[in-house]
Amino acid sequence: MIIEKIKNMHNKLSNIFFPLLLIWVLPYKLLLAENLYVGVASNFIVPMKIIKNEFEKKNNSQVFISSGSSGSLYAQIMNGAPLDIFLSGDQVLPKKLEDNSKGIKGTRFTYAIGKLKLFTTNKDFYKKKFPDILSSNNIKYVGIGNPLYVPYGFAATEVLKSLNILEKLSSKLILSKNINQAFIMSYFGNLDLAFVSKSDVLSKNKKGKVWDIPQNLYSPIKQDAILLMNGKNNDNAKSFLKFLATDLIRLRIKNLGYVFD
Repeated sequence: MIIEKIKNMHNKLSNIFFPLLLIWVLPYKLLLAENLYVGVASNFIVPMKIIKNEFEKKNNSQVFISSGSSGSLYAQIMNGAPLDIFLSGDQVLPKKLEDNSKGIKGTRFTYAIGKLKLFTTNKDFYKKKFPDILSSNNIKYVGIGNPLYVPYGFAATEVLKSLNILEKLSSKLILSKNINQAFIMSYFGNLDLAFVSKSDVLSKNKKGKVWDIPQNLYSPIKQDAILLMNGKNNDNAKSFLKFLATDLIRLRIKNLGYVFD
């Protein structure tokens, strides 16, 4: 009799608390499902923060950003980093992820085309013209992103090759782990010159001299996005990529130093 009463009480309590448990647990799981993890090439971090805020306002989602050189992010993804989307600084790495079944075929597209600039805060160089400035005997240190990992660094080596001065400047080149680091080092006077992204000088520069670099000296820096296997079933990841390609966001990106075909 006592056992029967205990069973009845257990059933009644289960009927009360189990639905309550679902009320608390299911929204929590749904909330987790809304989260979005995006790997972003360091040159694009400023536009990405703006896009993140606008996307979060319009969607029930929280976007987490992991930023670094395209090469380092690629290596992390290949080693199992739980990212849903990759915004690379080039086209090569997203294609390799696709070929290695780490990226979803049919989702890759060019979200921006970057522009390369030459930058200094050394006033002694302000009156110099491009490309003459690169041949100045007063130049000791020139910053570029490591061309093995940083697409903008590779583009910088293309410029130097086109001008036939790569060998002459090779001993003066300071390789940075990403393009932002090259800008920061030059901004604070640790480098005489630095090859940087146009986005950096537009969004962060309050001083210094910027030289335009003719597009014919380097290959277009086409930056591709791709949905990763980890985000295959994440509806917000798919929505974010669509949002990234809207006219409104493309205008935001353009105003921050990028171009489109």
